[in-house]
Amino acid sequence: MIKVYSKQKMKTQITLFLLLLCFISFSQQNEVKIINGIEFEFKQRTVDDLEQADYIELYRNGKKVLTHTNFKTDGDCSSENLELGTYKVKGDEIYFYSYWASGDRMQKNVYPFGFRKQIYKVKKSGKILAVSSILYVESYVDSFNKPEAIDYLHKKTKTAFEIKKVKEYTSIIEKEYEGKFVVHKVKNKLEREVRNVLQKEIKMNTKYWKEVYGTNHNK
Repeated sequence: MIKVYSKQKMKTQITLFLLLLCFISFSQQNEVKIINGIEFEFKQRTVDDLEQADYIELYRNGKKVLTHTNFKTDGDCSSENLELGTYKVKGDEIYFYSYWASGDRMQKNVYPFGFRKQIYKVKKSGKILAVSSILYVESYVDSFNKPEAIDYLHKKTKTAFEIKKVKEYTSIIEKEYEGKFVVHKVKNKLEREVRNVLQKEIKMNTKYWKEVYGTNHNK
């Protein structure tokens, strides 16, 4: 049996369907959380296609208080730099996670690569305090040449020269990426945690890298 609908009825159904899609989209991008008795809203903001970036913005009483990168990518015809992020609320604390990866067919632009975890505490007054920020990031610092300090990061025993180079390098990275540089066991634990919370996002955004970049990538 074939049902025949009037134009008005079909128009109404289409309108309701579009409204439903808008509602679903909005609900996926915005989330309200009660933290320590205070209402916060996490909003996702997408900028224009030229920048190719999404940001997580945290609002309290309609005022933006924090911004965190959710997704960002740039590069050229042969390379790609990727930044992914997410958040979790645990009790009265907000955890922000970041992940960086890079690939280049020309074997040149393969940094930054690394991980970061930031923790903020929400007071009963609604004030947000930075508790800690730890990171491990390998990156270029003044050119597209790999800093020699990156090789020294993995050595437990270092010469005075190597210690000096690592100190200079980590000081630059800590300032640029806003956190305390960690190595060895703490770095490994941080990497496992970040990879776990961003597992799906990392897989989705780098699944084609081996085919495109071969072994010329850090991810």
